[in-house]
Amino acid sequence: MNESKPINMQVPHEISLKDRRRMSVSGVREVISFDERGIHLRTVSGDLAIEGEGLHIGVLDTERGVVTLEGESVDGMWYLREESGKKKGMFGKWHA
Repeated sequence: MNESKPINMQVPHEISLKDRRRMSVSGVREVISFDERGIHLRTVSGDLAIEGEGLHIGVLDTERGVVTLEGESVDGMWYLREESGKKKGMFGKWHA
């Protein structure tokens, strides 16, 4: 019997950023929204907001849970608090 595993069991959540222009994110479940100034992803570790300039998605492979993006600049990224939808910085527990 070939049982399908949930994506969080198959793909770790990792973020790679190169030169503030190219980014790769694994463990992506869904792209919630995107435009040139921001991308909102649902990952296995929570919702992730990415802000920048001239952003566009290069690869979107929801089966493998991988998204790549490029742009003029990636200016910030935050995990969103589930209860409020507010931004929480990557080091939010120290800046709360």
